[in-house]
Amino acid sequence: MISFTKKELESIALLNPVKAITKSAPMDVLIARAHRERSAFISGLVVKGFSKVATAYKTRRQNAIAMTQLHGMSNRELSDIGIARCDIEHAILGDTVNEKTPKVTFKAFVALLAVKYEAWRQQRQGYAQLMAMDSRQLSDIGLTRGDIMAAVEGKVSVLANDNIVAANANSGRWAS
Repeated sequence: MISFTKKELESIALLNPVKAITKSAPMDVLIARAHRERSAFISGLVVKGFSKVATAYKTRRQNAIAMTQLHGMSNRELSDIGIARCDIEHAILGDTVNEKTPKVTFKAFVALLAVKYEAWRQQRQGYAQLMAMDSRQLSDIGLTRGDIMAAVEGKVSVLANDNIVAANANSGRWAS
């Protein structure tokens, strides 16, 4: 961070003087405008929500009417238009019948959040403990400061001070 002395700040102020604004904005006008904009935004959200509900209702009602009409037909009439009785729902709704989304209960969702939070907390605690160690202690367990985050996240394949390559590079020769 850059810090300036009082003398430097005064000299900078002389280079680029700031004009004081004497004209004040009428606060009542600004508050009224903010209220109007907030009201317009909220009413827009409500209108969009109601239009989505209305569209979904109309679509569901039209599908129900079509299914009722098809179920009212005989098997011969259905075969004439190329639909089997078991395929009526698929013919009306399309692939949405086969798309089954997994239903997550609130209890399962909260349990999943608790597990994720606990894993995050333990990872954070492990990181803090490793960062508190000095370089000699980290070297004793085979880590460097740059390897701490990878070790905590479980992405430890080859670390910076791993001597796997060096130990296996002697091609079977023994040290004398």
